[in-house]
Amino acid sequence: MMRRKRDIPLRLPFSIRRATWDLESSRNIFNADLIRAIVAVFLATFLWTQTATAQEAKPFKDFSSYVTYVAKNHKAPFDRDGAVIPPAASKALAAKHTKAAAEKTAAAAPAASSYKNIQVNQDRNPWPKAELGAAIDPSNGTSWVVMANDFRENFDHEFYHVSTNSGKTWTDDSMVGGNDPFTGFIPLTFQSDPGVSFDSAGNSYLSDITGNLILDFNNGYENFDTEIDVVQGFAHGTYTSLLPTPVDDQPCNGLFTGPFNCPGTLDKPLITTDTNAGSPNEGTTYVYYTFFCNGVPCTDGTASIPAFGSAILESHSAGPGQPFSAPALVSGALTNTQFSDMVIDASGVPHIFFDDFTNFPVINMWESTLTGGTWVVSAKPIASFIFNGLANPNWAFRDNGAEAPGCGIHRHTAYCAFSANQVAGGKFEGTPSVYLATVNVNTGSSKVDRVNNDAFNGQKDHFFAWATATPTGNIYVGWYDNRDDPFNTKVEYFVGKSTDGGKTFAQQKAVSDTAFNPCTGFPGCGFFGDYVQLVSGPDGVVHAAWSDTRDEASMQIWSETITW
Repeated sequence: MMRRKRDIPLRLPFSIRRATWDLESSRNIFNADLIRAIVAVFLATFLWTQTATAQEAKPFKDFSSYVTYVAKNHKAPFDRDGAVIPPAASKALAAKHTKAAAEKTAAAAPAASSYKNIQVNQDRNPWPKAELGAAIDPSNGTSWVVMANDFRENFDHEFYHVSTNSGKTWTDDSMVGGNDPFTGFIPLTFQSDPGVSFDSAGNSYLSDITGNLILDFNNGYENFDTEIDVVQGFAHGTYTSLLPTPVDDQPCNGLFTGPFNCPGTLDKPLITTDTNAGSPNEGTTYVYYTFFCNGVPCTDGTASIPAFGSAILESHSAGPGQPFSAPALVSGALTNTQFSDMVIDASGVPHIFFDDFTNFPVINMWESTLTGGTWVVSAKPIASFIFNGLANPNWAFRDNGAEAPGCGIHRHTAYCAFSANQVAGGKFEGTPSVYLATVNVNTGSSKVDRVNNDAFNGQKDHFFAWATATPTGNIYVGWYDNRDDPFNTKVEYFVGKSTDGGKTFAQQKAVSDTAFNPCTGFPGCGFFGDYVQLVSGPDGVVHAAWSDTRDEASMQIWSETITW
């Protein structure tokens, strides 16, 4: 990290898309010049300390060179790209929602059998809720937590929703935000990538990435720092701590026309807790995420990442209130990896599945197992496939998350769902289907089967898939599907059930009770999330929640409890 004297502007406010941080407004309470001096001393001390202890990193020449690097080297955009709804688009969305509400009131009331799904979020505004993390409390099987990227404040902020009666009623709560150590612990400006887990005692754990979208045109300064946070939940997830636990922090800031310091960037964390009775690691919570190393070799915790490489990292805590370990390398010698998901087998051994883009357009999915305190990557990929995107002319949202693994496990067999146009050199489809990789985590053997049972190459889209397994060994997969719309515009949320270990999914159907256009809820159709987690409880009941635009003017969260 480079040393800075005047490079970081000490004149505030920062012109931030989310909000304006203005010390001058505090003059009646505090002396603003004194505050500036304190901030300056803190920043100088902090940055000097970081420079003295961290590997020296060569900054980019300027911000434009950093942008060029990201466009060339990153296979998926950072979540900050969709973190803010532009003000003009916000007004248009509000006007559209008002018009749709008036038309709905004027129309005849729907039949009593319609809309049997239950709405999860309890606010009453049109702002989109996209990308869902979820978990079921194993201690009672009825507490269900769903967390989402929520734009109700015009920027991306995490809200979580708790049901203590298997989804019949819901709460609506805000997740605490992170604070940036590189700017004097000023609150970071957005959150994304929700993750939820429970331990066996009914404690919940919420994870996300927090980051900055600071564009200070007055001083020519930009800040895109990133941080991985975990928040402890209590009483079966009904409330959470006021203080987040930072797991990892990376600076990414500089001047418009001068040096831009961004040695590494964090992205896409998820979280899993060991709930296996008798496991030596029962109660351990694992957080895992992608680290992008920008331009020079990087060191983070015990992990080393080569320049221009990306890696999967992991950190864990032994139990509630316990510290998280230094980040460790999961992806081994592979240096172009993104997207990860973990399962923990019946013996308490964690396994992380992730995508490697070294041979793009062929994507290899690998397994890494924590063995003797070290992550060991499988001898060969557990799946090789090509994903060419949705390419649907009716939609414009990003679809990179569809190739990511969404996994569940039953004892020592893992099941990872993903979308692909072609698998292992097989027949090619013009649009993606959902596939399931079934992996014996003891031997590493795997096979891949097609999940959706509509016509092969039928020009339909199937995306954002996730698998879960029940205690009896039934496998369920959920995904978005437009097979029932002749115009390929409206989707339904489908769930398929397998009773033969994932070989076939004879029973599959829409669980959303109306079709909807995913483009109508986010201005410009720019974002529909990257994943939707399907979960199941100890009683074998499956719980589905998804983003839904059924009112044709907003994007809300709807849910269904599945007992078939």
